[in-house]
Amino acid sequence: MLTLAAVAIFPIAFVSYVIVRDEVRNVTRSIDFEVHNAALSAQGRFAQLLNWRELHALAAASSPRLQTAIGNRDAKSLERFARKNDLLLEIGGQRYGQRLDHAVTGRVRLLSGGKAIGSIVARLPLDAATLRDVSASAPKDVRLAFVGPASGSRSAPSGRGLTLPLASQIGIRAYVPGHIESHRKNAAYTRVAEAGLLALAALMLLTLVLARPLLRAFRWTEEQASEARVDALTGLANRRALEEVLSAEISRAQRFTHELAVVLLDLDRFKEINDSFGHAAGDVMLRAVSRLLIGLARQGDTVARWGGEEFVVVLPETDLAGAQRFAERLRRTIEAQAVGDMKTSASCGVATMLPEDNVEELLRAADQALYQAKANGRNRTESAVRGPRPAAA
Repeated sequence: MLTLAAVAIFPIAFVSYVIVRDEVRNVTRSIDFEVHNAALSAQGRFAQLLNWRELHALAAASSPRLQTAIGNRDAKSLERFARKNDLLLEIGGQRYGQRLDHAVTGRVRLLSGGKAIGSIVARLPLDAATLRDVSASAPKDVRLAFVGPASGSRSAPSGRGLTLPLASQIGIRAYVPGHIESHRKNAAYTRVAEAGLLALAALMLLTLVLARPLLRAFRWTEEQASEARVDALTGLANRRALEEVLSAEISRAQRFTHELAVVLLDLDRFKEINDSFGHAAGDVMLRAVSRLLIGLARQGDTVARWGGEEFVVVLPETDLAGAQRFAERLRRTIEAQAVGDMKTSASCGVATMLPEDNVEELLRAADQALYQAKANGRNRTESAVRGPRPAAA
């Protein structure tokens, strides 16, 4: 018994090593995902703030008070107007308003009497207040900072992160400080070490009680670990799990004469997202679409990732009209949803089960409908036109 326990230490150590490696990899992926989302969100928020400042400058350009001060060549009034509206006026080679050392600017032409006499400069300062505005939705462990010579900072903060551009020589960096990353990895090490020690203690106890059932349990655990049913990227059922679920639903539908439908969905021109924004951004889009599908599916429906950018939804007790409505709701929701600067659309193929169908035939019908949707211009839903197959001779 003790010899068996001693020998079992080695596979436990190996499994612990594999789990530690995967846990650390998951921590790194989690950090990359958080900083990428935070950087994209901050970039979009900064663009909105700058656009609002430019619209404010455009409205100020037509202000009667400003036009009167220009007509009277009243320098004091121009200075007061510029400071009150947090703008910089450039008229006839003169500047009015408070100068900012570090800011992103946008210019609006200033007209008087139908002639261009200068410009109004809208400024978005690169200060702590602006940073708080753009980082309001960032996770608690993610820090943001303006970087670049024009922002007053020549070096990016240390830590695992991502920098996205805001303007010429200015960027926004989202990062997780090194001590937080180390803390997360150490927590993963601790969890695995504790689990390994508990597993070893339980193993020794069970070995003393009965060795043979323990060995059977080990074999069963290994089989379960090798037959994963979840897609690692999206958390949805994977292809193998889908085939098992669909086979069971077909059997149930045939036994109780229920309707059964499937929707095969493919994201349009997904390669362009990977080419334009990178594969990490493509992964973000796949996760976002997965969340949409789960949110729209009913309890009892099965949502799975078929592969690449293809998804399948199994709809028990659903006829063709209901499946078409569901597919259209999916398509419209995906089309209207933006993830940062990324948008996509989807083509859907719908098929309902014939009494003699199996898994391959039902999915093939949905795939043919999806092919028809792609051929007809994408971003649409097509349904498989099916009739009873002729009886075998």
